[in-house]
Amino acid sequence: MEAFISLCIGGFVAFDKNLKIIDYESFKDNEIHLKIIENLNNEILDEEINIINKISNEYSIINIESNKKLSDYKTNINDLNNLEIKLNTTNIGGEYLRENLEKILLYIGFESKEKVRKMIVDNHNRIARLKMKESSQEEDKLLIQSINAIDEIDEAVSKLVERIREWYAIYFPELEIIHKNETYVKLIANIGDREEIIKNHLEEHEISIDVSNGADIEIEDLEMVKGFGKSIKSLQESRKAIDEYIDIKMNKIAPNLKNLVGSSLGAKLIAHVGSMKKLALYPSGTIQILGAEKALFRHFKTGENPPKHGIIFQHPNVRTSKWWVRGKIARTLALKISLSIRKDYFNGNLDEKIKEDFIEKIEKIKKDNPFPKKSSKKLKKPKSKNKKTKRKGKK
Repeated sequence: MEAFISLCIGGFVAFDKNLKIIDYESFKDNEIHLKIIENLNNEILDEEINIINKISNEYSIINIESNKKLSDYKTNINDLNNLEIKLNTTNIGGEYLRENLEKILLYIGFESKEKVRKMIVDNHNRIARLKMKESSQEEDKLLIQSINAIDEIDEAVSKLVERIREWYAIYFPELEIIHKNETYVKLIANIGDREEIIKNHLEEHEISIDVSNGADIEIEDLEMVKGFGKSIKSLQESRKAIDEYIDIKMNKIAPNLKNLVGSSLGAKLIAHVGSMKKLALYPSGTIQILGAEKALFRHFKTGENPPKHGIIFQHPNVRTSKWWVRGKIARTLALKISLSIRKDYFNGNLDEKIKEDFIEKIEKIKKDNPFPKKSSKKLKKPKSKNKKTKRKGKK
């Protein structure tokens, strides 16, 4: 005989092949939302095992609506010798249960339709809150916000530095010789006065300026520029602090990925897909072209060459390699990224061999490919436009 077991918000219900209820296991009122969450996390529930054990004496085939593995059930079921367990995403019992949920919940112990509806709404709200809380506690979400903040700070600082260089150049144009933005902003924010900078603060930067041809400005003008410089300096310091925070966070939640590609690139890969879990489930071929989606769609649309790399181009071993081996190195790196993130997500222990193996492989690629390979395709000679083709007429 065959039975069908399915889960609803009230508990587990078992049906025979005629869709008659043969048994059920209800959840306690205050545990319903917790039980549903446990089931969503692919945990085996006591109520599920109880109902299987209760009906296994009369039914030799039990169909269960479940995404779990068969091995998860085998350790908990009393007698498997004369019992066949079948796992399906849906079965006829589950479909019937969902179509007649209110009626079945009343049958298994709920007092009235109003209480059934209230219970369903309350518990779905609780489940939603728990899932949101669980999601917000994931540390990779904090990492994603951090790397996005750095990108926005970099964009803002770039524009602001350009503005202060134009502004301060009215007063002290000769200071443009300092190309490093951080040093330039620091001199304005901390000192500002050009005579003071010329007299006491240029030797340390190995710069010699005797006199400035800039315009003389009022004290309040200089103070305004100086205050603007302090704001930019504060943003630069915030960026450094966030960068250090990302390094600590990556070392904690993704040590293998950090060891392989560095904190910044590793965090960008996680941020691009949305979570560590998603990145861990991506195949290496997808990881290789993350960030090059536009080029990929252009390849599909126009037939252009497909992209060889996306975000991972920022890795020094890819960026600095010769053009004819760059694709091979990018593919090797993507494979190692896939292995690293899976180890981080499912295991969490640092494995130094991943990076060592990657370095060995790229050295072999470079050694085996010292020069670009000649194309084996023969070039077709263009047809001459001047020659007229003769038509062969019938004799």
